[in-house]
Amino acid sequence: MSAVLAGLLLIAGVPAALAVAQTTAASAAEASTESEDQPSDYFFGETTVTATGTASESFEIATPVTVLDRERIEREAPSNASELLRFEPGVDINGVGPNQSRPIIRGQRGLRVLFLENGLRMNNARRQTDFGEIPALVDLESVETVEVVRGPASVLYGSDAIGGVLNLLTRRPLLGGGAGVSGSAVARYGSAGDSARLEASLVRQADRTSFRLGGSIRDASDYQAPSGRYGAIDLDRDVDVVDSGVEDNSVFAVVSRALTDSQELFVRWNRYRAKDMGFGFVEPDLLGNAEDFRIRIQYPFQDFDRFTLGYEGSGFDSVLADSVEVQSYFQSNERGLNNDIDINIGPVAPGFPDSAVEADTENFTDLDSYGLRAETIKAVNDTHLITYGLEWWTDDSINTDRSVTTTRIRFPFPPFEATDVMTDTVANAPNAQNESLGLFAQGEVELAERATLTVGARYQSVETRADSTPDWDVTGLDFKDNSLVGALSLIYRLNDQWRVTASYGSAFRAPNIVERLFNGLTPEGAGFQILNPDLTSEQSDNIDFGIKYRNNRALVELFAFRNDIDDGVIQYFLSPAEIETLPAATQAEIRDSGVRFVVQQRNIDRLRYEGVELRVDVRTADAWHLGGNFTHLDGERLDSTNPPTGDTVTDKLNLYARWMPLGRDYWLEYRLRHTGDERANLDPGEPIPPVGEILPSFSVHNLSGGWTFKSGSAGSHELGLILANLTDELYAEFSNATFFRPQPGRNAILTYRFRR
Repeated sequence: MSAVLAGLLLIAGVPAALAVAQTTAASAAEASTESEDQPSDYFFGETTVTATGTASESFEIATPVTVLDRERIEREAPSNASELLRFEPGVDINGVGPNQSRPIIRGQRGLRVLFLENGLRMNNARRQTDFGEIPALVDLESVETVEVVRGPASVLYGSDAIGGVLNLLTRRPLLGGGAGVSGSAVARYGSAGDSARLEASLVRQADRTSFRLGGSIRDASDYQAPSGRYGAIDLDRDVDVVDSGVEDNSVFAVVSRALTDSQELFVRWNRYRAKDMGFGFVEPDLLGNAEDFRIRIQYPFQDFDRFTLGYEGSGFDSVLADSVEVQSYFQSNERGLNNDIDINIGPVAPGFPDSAVEADTENFTDLDSYGLRAETIKAVNDTHLITYGLEWWTDDSINTDRSVTTTRIRFPFPPFEATDVMTDTVANAPNAQNESLGLFAQGEVELAERATLTVGARYQSVETRADSTPDWDVTGLDFKDNSLVGALSLIYRLNDQWRVTASYGSAFRAPNIVERLFNGLTPEGAGFQILNPDLTSEQSDNIDFGIKYRNNRALVELFAFRNDIDDGVIQYFLSPAEIETLPAATQAEIRDSGVRFVVQQRNIDRLRYEGVELRVDVRTADAWHLGGNFTHLDGERLDSTNPPTGDTVTDKLNLYARWMPLGRDYWLEYRLRHTGDERANLDPGEPIPPVGEILPSFSVHNLSGGWTFKSGSAGSHELGLILANLTDELYAEFSNATFFRPQPGRNAILTYRFRR
């Protein structure tokens, strides 16, 4: 990999005939010439393909969507795509470190958020409910646009799109733009964890054929959280957040060939390798609960490869289609998961010293996936557009597990300690195949000059087959289900500046292999999960109402929503009485493991999430860009007084002020992010976390700036500096607070980019 990257850096730096196009403050200068009578040329204009399946201006559709372009990606220099969401309405992140953060959309995370690359699934059937696949699999150097659909999107994308969709749209060289070579090279350093990253890309364009080649390499050590007080936690010094670093690298390549002026064939390959990353934790003795338990969750490696073959064609003279897009893919995803768990089980008799259980587990998963997505667009007339297609995928999961459990019973008299060691090589879940087929159609109709109605439906079948696995009886473990979901949305144009929207959408999520069939120590450590093959699919119904306003100087969006999830899958904590009803062999396994609680994934009647999202952006006639957003979110379980799974922040406020003088090549920006405090979502029997029952509020301040300068025909140079967490505050994202995983202290991120 080092040799490949060195070659990319060398190629990117050699003289080339053409310079790559730059995104600078000049775009703002062009925008300043716009007429107030031309809202379609509005400065904040954003185009989305994820929300509707076709290229649409986000202001002109009912679906709430966030679009983050290439300029935003380069300006904020995130470690992965999830980190771009911290400052956006209705979204947040879960996890710590440059590798493990994942998106949260409207309080939903993990497998209730669908992760896509170019519209193709990255979710798989072998991830935990609350986590899902990591966006770090897709190199941000290869990404042109990050799009987030807030709300259900199962009509277009199938299972898992309950909370929303994160879609990473990659960069493809344009055909027919003339021959030439261009490229870029990037070096970045972050003081948190001494993170160093190098990126490079090369583009070669010709009339009929073009290609893009790129890659990156990164080395980040464990970062430190600052001293301070956060709820019940009081740190008198900076502390290491163990396993928050990573060593990773990626390579991507795409080749496009124009078959005709309106037909294109392309091949894309991306490869990702990572090692030495983890869940992240602070040593328990620093948090005041050293007598309790110590859990270290590591991901020793992840190897990922994806090959995609695609075809795009337009201008067909057919009654069935004006344009067609077909993509097929194969991917291989191998990863490891290790747990190192030390649990204090207390004295076995009055007057005895505390006894302990030490559990070391190793999991290996080999997941091969195949998929196909075909989408057709047909304009029936000037006012009616139909999108329809099919999608198929299959996941083939093979996994092995090995655990060593050491029980230390301690006495106040000789022999003082008795040790029992047990080794178990039975897999925690059987090998299995998960297959799904979906058929979808969506129609867009102009009801009148000012109103557009969009109606869609999807039928999806999902089947899981448990394969032969050593020491497993897979009888009765198969699963089969089908779902029919629909969507209906309306946008009404009051005038050139105002839009009113209303939408309804249903979605579903089939339970995966881990939720139904996992049996053993929970991946989080201190609990034991028993399988539940009787789980059924989650179904959701979402209602959105919105109002939008824009002119050439301002954009305002306000959305209110309610999302009801029926048969929601939650982690249910078993009572002592319920544990006594389990088979004797299972009870013995639970006792021997020394766990603090027993859980099972179960369907409940209903989860409800309600919220409001407000976004305001303003620009002045010369240099200033001002704005922010506010999110309010409530979640509850309607079948009981217990809250839903996961910790969600109720109130979040983001503000920013950017100074970008017209015609100049430099900019400065200040950002503030504030969240209110919130009561932790604890189920009966769930231990009170070290932070306490109240998750405290926090405020984070960021300061950043950049400068672009040219060196004649040799290309351009860009420098960027971000000072994140300027006040060095101790805090944790709400979803990381109960299992306390704090964010880094003050972090200086320096970026140098060369373009040619």
